[in-house]
Amino acid sequence: MNSRTKRYIAITALGLVYGTMFNLPYIKYVFYDAMIEGMGVTNTQLGLLLTVYTIISTIGLIPGGWIADRFKTKKIIVGSAFLNGFICFFFMFTMKSYACAMITWIVSAVAGVTAFWAAILKAVRVISPSEEQGRAFGFWEGVCGVSATIGNFVALYAFSVFDDSAAALRGAVASMGVMCVIGAVLVWWLYDEHLTSTDETGEKKKAPGVKEMLQVFRLPKMYLCCLIVFCSYGFFSSQTFLTPYFTNVLGAAVTFSGVLAIFRSYGLKILGGPIGGVIADKLESPSKLAVGCYILMSASILYIETAAGGSGLIPVLTVLTLALATVCFMARGTMWATIDEAGIPPEISGTAISIVSIIGFNIPDTFLPPLLGSWLDKYGNQGYHYIFYFLIGLCCVGIVAALAMITANRKGVRHG
Repeated sequence: MNSRTKRYIAITALGLVYGTMFNLPYIKYVFYDAMIEGMGVTNTQLGLLLTVYTIISTIGLIPGGWIADRFKTKKIIVGSAFLNGFICFFFMFTMKSYACAMITWIVSAVAGVTAFWAAILKAVRVISPSEEQGRAFGFWEGVCGVSATIGNFVALYAFSVFDDSAAALRGAVASMGVMCVIGAVLVWWLYDEHLTSTDETGEKKKAPGVKEMLQVFRLPKMYLCCLIVFCSYGFFSSQTFLTPYFTNVLGAAVTFSGVLAIFRSYGLKILGGPIGGVIADKLESPSKLAVGCYILMSASILYIETAAGGSGLIPVLTVLTLALATVCFMARGTMWATIDEAGIPPEISGTAISIVSIIGFNIPDTFLPPLLGSWLDKYGNQGYHYIFYFLIGLCCVGIVAALAMITANRKGVRHG
């Protein structure tokens, strides 16, 4: 088996385990009513679990990069997955206790983010050569989508086996724990540590010290990565407001909008990520792909914003929305490849990933939903126009950041 085949087998394992790690903390999106009844909690208490999870995750990202740069990524990933599986089983037996539920969500944040997040992204990066970064991350994104979809369907099946809501919820949670353990075993079995612990010549890499890891803050292009990830992920998360736009403004049925949202948020990840990866590698720059994606995304939103015609527009805008989601996943699936494009040394990429994640992921998740939601509360349907203008603005910022990355690389500023 050649090294390229081994790389993609390893990336497949990494994608499969990633897709199992976040089903439990976000379980309320699928089993909301069952959790209220089965756990005996209020809506506020249920929402507070995810709030605590987000806080612990944000704090955990800071040491997470250091951990990923100091220790072997394979052990971190496998250990985190086993811990996440254990906490699923713990919650299955203790879900009637809100204190135990709080412990579950805290441990899940530690398992899924503190070490795992930077480690798995670093693993994808260092296992792939520079000329295949886009394809590697795009392929990984697609496998993540497949894994998350399979995991949720398995949980739904496990839930449907039982008549009692508490027993059904336990069955769903147990399936999530089993999927985590399976993912851990697959990584342990299929991830070749040699591909990440040595360079192309077989020379052992020395673990970086604090001084070396602090160098990442002196790399200007690292902040361009932050902007590109912020704009790509911010656009992805904010396009969820297209769901109520279809129902409140266009008059689409709630069920239709829900099905469209599933395809837009999950299904097209399987298509967009790999396609974007191939194109990024053909262009020899994920930033070049990002520029094209941002232009198409902003043009699509501008059309949606200016189109008039009510429910008669639903067929056209449905096709456009699905195309928009595909392009968005092309940008999102390759955005992490900009870390290699920025010339950030592989041995400190865990630290860089943590910084980029805090700025590019946590900040959008913290302030964009309430900000955009407040516009709808204050201005009604007129608020959608402001949301669309904001999305176009995100694309413009992304274009500037991507062009700055391309220009810096043309001038030969490889390491910052």
